[in-house]
Amino acid sequence: MWPFIDDGVSAVQFMMVVACAIMGVSHIARPAMWVEFFGHLHAQGTRGVVTRTFMLELWPAMLIVTLHQVWWGPGIVLTLYGWAQLVKITISMLAPEIGLRSLAMAQRGDRSFQFAGIALLAVGAFAGAALIWG
Repeated sequence: MWPFIDDGVSAVQFMMVVACAIMGVSHIARPAMWVEFFGHLHAQGTRGVVTRTFMLELWPAMLIVTLHQVWWGPGIVLTLYGWAQLVKITISMLAPEIGLRSLAMAQRGDRSFQFAGIALLAVGAFAGAALIWG
C-alpha cells in the first residue's frame, strides 16, 4: 500500500510523522484543551501519572526503542526521542511524584503546550527526513 514502507524502521518513521504532526498541531492550535486535560490528570494525582504514561507515552516509546535503532542521519533524532521518553516513563513509574510535577505544566498555561507542539513537529520533521533520506 505504501511503497516507501518496507521495514520496521520506515514504518515507525511514518507512524511518528503522522502522530507528531497531529499532536504537534493540536498543541499549537488548541493549547487550552491540553491545559484542561493535563490539569485534570494532575488533579487525579498518581493515577493521572499512570494514565498519561500509558495513554500518551509508552506505546510510541516502545515502538521507537524496539524497532527504530537508527544512529545516523536525521533518524537519530527519533531514536533519541524514543529513548528519552523511555527514561521519562521509567522515572514517572518509579517516582510518581516526579511524574506529577511534569503534569503540573498545565498550570504554566498555553505557551508551554505550544512550545511542546513545536518540539513534536520538529521530531516529526526529522522522522520524515529520515523516511525520505532512508
